[in-house]
This record gives sequence, structure tokens and C-alpha cells, in this order.
Amino acid sequence: MYLLLLFLLSMVPFLEVQEKPTAGIIGGTNGYIGFLPGNMPLVISIPHGGYMMPDEVPERPCINCAKNQDIFTLEIGLGIRDEIYRQTGHYPYVIINNLHRTRLDPNRNIEEAADGDKNAALAWQQFHSFIDSTCAEVQEKFGKGLYIDLHGHRHLIKRTELGYLLSNEELQLDDELLDLDSFVEYTSIRSLVNSNLNRLSFSQLIRGDDSFGSLLEQMGYPAVPSPAIPFPGRDEPYFSGGYNITRHGSSQGGTIDGIQIELDEELRRDMSKRDKLVSDLAYIIVKFLRIHYFRDFDFDRVMAPDKKQLDAPALTKGLK
Repeated sequence: MYLLLLFLLSMVPFLEVQEKPTAGIIGGTNGYIGFLPGNMPLVISIPHGGYMMPDEVPERPCINCAKNQDIFTLEIGLGIRDEIYRQTGHYPYVIINNLHRTRLDPNRNIEEAADGDKNAALAWQQFHSFIDSTCAEVQEKFGKGLYIDLHGHRHLIKRTELGYLLSNEELQLDDELLDLDSFVEYTSIRSLVNSNLNRLSFSQLIRGDDSFGSLLEQMGYPAVPSPAIPFPGRDEPYFSGGYNITRHGSSQGGTIDGIQIELDEELRRDMSKRDKLVSDLAYIIVKFLRIHYFRDFDFDRVMAPDKKQLDAPALTKGLK
């Protein structure tokens, strides 16, 4: 089945760099996994925003495992895609798990993610195959790129948490220690450390003036790590990054870097804040790409305001 899926994926025509994606949705079995094609060096996955609870995929029987939905991350991710297109004329690739987290958690290895259910396991394989194939395509077409795994947290401290596969304790180290190869080797932005346009160090990339956290701060969003909050407090909760950016980021090789973005619950629930967040995040992501990856890439072309929207309802089947 896995080889069949790879064959089917190989038949999907990826678009030329300056070409608008064909309107439409390519999905996994029963619509459990959704894929929207893109034409820029950016891949976004949304693993915990799904709503579907089909009878043929039973609730995961695991005890003490996370089953809560990252509410509104699906809506935010799709909004970011449309907003990036409005701002630049380009679409990021988007991969979505439409199954509720009670059925599947694709940010885990397959054993924990599917808990032995064959339908959930197939969805897991399709989710990661779409990301694998897309990242390979981005690397081939652009040479390098960025992968974002979009999440939401419920921690009491209202700030955006950025995961680079560094623990709370590791982030508390001085910049000089953090910049050692022993830490750079295992980060999900390993490739960027070695190839960023401004030759910034690892510590500068994650909490310096041009870091993702700094760009969030400049737009009014507290973030960690960042210049203002270089590391979480010793006893403060913090998501450092999980299975997805470990597998699809550059820590294990390649030139696609990974960042796990954890948005706080208040930002996601408040509709007025959420709409602004979508626009601001789109701007920040594009700016981050321009500063560190592709200064001369055509990110400035803004399309007419009456541009045709992609038809997304089938992708978000069961959306409430």
C-alpha cells in the first residue's frame, strides 16, 4: 500500500516555480488527509486541527496520551495559505490531518500515532508521504526551504512557543555554548545555520534580532525563544518540537529546515485576534524567508484583490 501511495503521488503534477497551482484538492483515503499544492519553498502541516471522527477509525485506546484538538489551527493554516497568496502571488504547500486527534496523532511514531488501527496507520503513512514528497520537490526546485508544523498550546503563559528541538534547559545556555556544533548538529534548522544569507550564528537565528521570535515580537506577539524571552523559565512549560520536525526538518540531513509553531489558546479562540494573526503570520513567514533564504526571490508580487480562491471545503470535511 505504501508503494502504491508513492506511485500515485508521483503522478501528481507539481507546478513550475512561477505557475499558479490548479484549483482543487488532492486527498488521502476517505479524505482523512488533505493536500494543497504550492509553488514556493514553504511547506505547512497541520496535524492536530482535524474534526473527523469516523466509525471505521476508532478512538485511540492509549492511556494518558494527548487527544485534545488544537482548535482553530486548521482554519488558521488555511488562512495563512490564502494570505500568503494575497501578499505574494505564491502558495505554500499545505498538508492536513482531517482526523480528530482522538483517532490519529501524526506527530508521533506510527505505533503511538495509530495505536494498531489499520485505517489510522494508513492515514499516518499518507500524511507523512505527502510531506516527504513535497519537501523533496521543494529541495529539488529551490535548493532549500522551510517546513512549519502548526500547533496550538494551552499553557497559562500567553505567548507563541517556537520549537527547534532544543529543550528548556538547553535554551538556558549562553550563546557561546549554544553555538557549538554539538547543539547545531541536532537542531531542526541545521541546514539554515550553515547556509543563511547573513551568516548568522545558531543563537542569533533562534533569538537574535532577525529570528522568527523577534519578528513575532515586532508585530506585538510575545514569543519564546526571542530577544525579549531567550528561554523559558526553569519550571515553565514549553514545547521544544516533536516527531514531525524531527523527521522532516534538517537535523537528519537535507536542506529543508523545520520549525514547530505553538500558538496560545487565546489567540486562536478570539476571532478578531485570529484574523489579524493570520495576516501577521503570513507576513512574518515571508519576511523570514526573504531575510535568511531567498533575498532575490519574487515575494513582492501582490495579486489583484479579486483573485480566485481555491475551493477548500472538501479538504476540511466535517469542519465546524
